[in-house]
Amino acid sequence: MTPLLRARLEYQQAHLRSRIGRLRETLAGQLLRWSLRGESLLGFLERHQPGLHTERLQRFEDLRQRPARIVFTFRTLHFLDWFVPIHQALERLYPGQYGVLYLDYATTLRRVGSGWEYLRYREQVQSRMLGLGVDPLLHASHEELEAFGAPIPWQAGITCESIRQERLQLPLRIYLPHYSLPKAIDRTLPENIRFEHAFLPTRPPYSYAALNDDPGSAQAMLHDVGYPKECLPVEPNRIFPGDDRPVILYAPSLEVPLLQAALRQGLVEVFRNHPEWNFVVKLHPSLESRRHYVASFMKQQLEGLPHVRFDSLSSIQSLAGEASVLITDFGSVGGEFRMSAGKRVVFLETPRRYAGGADLQFRDDFADAVCSVEALPQVLGEVLAQGDLSQEELQEMRTRVLTWDEAPDERAAQVLHELLQPAKPDLQA
Repeated sequence: MTPLLRARLEYQQAHLRSRIGRLRETLAGQLLRWSLRGESLLGFLERHQPGLHTERLQRFEDLRQRPARIVFTFRTLHFLDWFVPIHQALERLYPGQYGVLYLDYATTLRRVGSGWEYLRYREQVQSRMLGLGVDPLLHASHEELEAFGAPIPWQAGITCESIRQERLQLPLRIYLPHYSLPKAIDRTLPENIRFEHAFLPTRPPYSYAALNDDPGSAQAMLHDVGYPKECLPVEPNRIFPGDDRPVILYAPSLEVPLLQAALRQGLVEVFRNHPEWNFVVKLHPSLESRRHYVASFMKQQLEGLPHVRFDSLSSIQSLAGEASVLITDFGSVGGEFRMSAGKRVVFLETPRRYAGGADLQFRDDFADAVCSVEALPQVLGEVLAQGDLSQEELQEMRTRVLTWDEAPDERAAQVLHELLQPAKPDLQA
């Protein structure tokens, strides 16, 4: 039996134990709900913290008093990183004019639900908001929104994902892509999300294939704003403080077959056998949240190695200050790292079926190397020797790829402000 197969069997056992644990939590939650006579656990906790409840009511009242109100809807935790820079730019450019609410629909996710797991999710959301400098009381669950008085008259809603259960009355809907470079499967703007406007991060040929061929084919108004997530306010994360060895960041896509193939080809051995470098393994947040067996396998195989660390919560931006090189396979992360950090990226070879998207077009035009797992040690040495990108290289790349390459957070805030002018003619420019 191969180690990877053994890890998969162990994962299945752990998954079964986890499901039994969730069943117990569900039953406990149902019993608690019965004892609370139908009141939700969240409602019970809110009611028994009158001071906190009063503060939250004040936030909602302040929100209603703003000249315009914007709601950001999300389910997945890390999508906060896409909206926070725009929110903070609005506050800088138009102080006091815009009220913002972060509204989660996480209870609609099976793995979260509305019981104990949601409370853990809620703690993660508000901790992340605190870390990013955003008032955590500007966050609410969609289930508790109606408990705070009359419905809020929104002027605009922004989302990064499809949320089938969302029923808000929104005069203006905006789609904010959660990637800078679409994959081959993302030929056009998403059709399962309602929106009239889209913030476009990249220009042809690094945009949606359908828009590259015919920009007029979009069923929405397109706005060139660049990639606001680059401006996420983060403190550099020192994974290896006091260690001067080069740090190599490994951030694969969510495509599990690619990760499995890399493991079979000896990726773990590359990490294990090269202590002259430090490695940070950053798996996709969705992979980590599902506690996938591949993640468990990698952690087991690399456990105890002082030059290897796993990090599932930090953003790419917070790791970029310490990392010298990124290893990835496909998707947007390679472009995001190279364009925001100005550092080198090594792409692992991928099967031809992944070709055809803007992500691999970017790879073909800007990759510092494309290689097999077997060739990684030699290639990493060569790429590290090149040092960071020069300012000229960085600026030339950003100008070619991005629709807006300077202060994209403020550009997005300005576009949003302009879109709301017809509805709010009394707002000051």
